[in-house]
Amino acid sequence: MSITISNDCDEQEFFNSVRINGLLEHNIKKTNGKLKIPNIEFSYIARNEKGVIVGGVSGSTYLSSLEIEVLWVQEAYRGQNIASRLLEVVEHQAIAAGCQIAHLTTYSFQAPLFYQKQGYVICGEVDGFPDDIRLYTLKKQL
Repeated sequence: MSITISNDCDEQEFFNSVRINGLLEHNIKKTNGKLKIPNIEFSYIARNEKGVIVGGVSGSTYLSSLEIEVLWVQEAYRGQNIASRLLEVVEHQAIAAGCQIAHLTTYSFQAPLFYQKQGYVICGEVDGFPDDIRLYTLKKQL
């Protein structure tokens, strides 16, 4: 048997073969199908009075958990509870769907203090980045 390693595939081929038919199928088997519960993908945006997007949040739910993948608010609009409102919307949606925990990662130069004010606690830390930057994993019981 000869195996070659290359980057000769398109994004869809990788997605279908590796992520869906490979890792996802394995994970579903190992979690007795619970991986896909409740299986919600979400994205919400905040717009100003002119309809311009000034922030947004996206993520997904699985294993009865909520994963926040992106939460961002334009700098000029920070301090107006927009991020808190976006986070609250997805947390309530996750609770209604049966999620018990929320989790996310953020760098030390991003928003760990914001998340802590929202009830999240640091449960993991990766150091070794330049300029003493750290990557935090945070969680919150819903």
